[in-house]
Amino acid sequence: MSVESRRRLAPSLLVLATQALLLTTGCTPSVPAAVRHASAVVVFIDFSGSITGDDRASYRREIESEILPSLSAGDRLLIAPIHDKTMTEFRPLVEVILPPKPEFSGWLNNVLKYNRDAKELETQVLHLKEKVGTTVAQVFAKRYVSPHTDIFSSLLMAEKLFSDEPRRKVLVLMSDMLEDNPPYDFEKIAWSPTTITKTLSELDAKGLVPKLPGVCIYVSGASAKSAELAENVGRFWQAYFRRTGADMDPSRYAHVLLHWPPANACRSTHTARAT
Repeated sequence: MSVESRRRLAPSLLVLATQALLLTTGCTPSVPAAVRHASAVVVFIDFSGSITGDDRASYRREIESEILPSLSAGDRLLIAPIHDKTMTEFRPLVEVILPPKPEFSGWLNNVLKYNRDAKELETQVLHLKEKVGTTVAQVFAKRYVSPHTDIFSSLLMAEKLFSDEPRRKVLVLMSDMLEDNPPYDFEKIAWSPTTITKTLSELDAKGLVPKLPGVCIYVSGASAKSAELAENVGRFWQAYFRRTGADMDPSRYAHVLLHWPPANACRSTHTARAT
């Protein structure tokens, strides 16, 4: 092959090599690495009558002092209420996508310009997080009230929100986890050894068990009027989340937000147990 032929062939070989690399790594040019390595954090907040002022203050504090500071470039945050009209009147209270960090290439980027752009990005991210903090304060200053707690509908909405999401998926439920939207009222259910299995079968038949594969779930605010009820409700949600395919370690189901921020693999290494 002549030198000129090899020169003409070189660009084609480079394209083929790049395509092969993308195929072997499972990456596509349409999803930047900065986005794939980021997190999509969805927070649902219970504003029903069973939630006290102290509970709301705790939710706000956890968002402001733990969740917001943990966000970084490329992350997405969405905050929405848990109420009885989630599916028909869904509207986020807060929604922001932080700009992703630019990718550096020694072949294409000027180091000085890249560092300058990265510094400007950090300033933009910080400014956006401050604005979100102001919005969060305004949300909790208002008196949102819902007659019922419809957690099931919120989880169905989470399935939609996470659909085709390339980021790591994290769902935070700030609630006492006492579903009371008819026909399910966890405080009035006659809990027995078969209650959980029967209820899950009914929910499955009604299409109320979403697909949440790999979604890292946190529960903050879990509580009940008695230890027995709290235990029954906790066992129900553990079984429910297993059926959705979500990653719900028992260590992350609590009255406060524990083990935040999530590890890269999400699952706690010291408390995980077989399900």
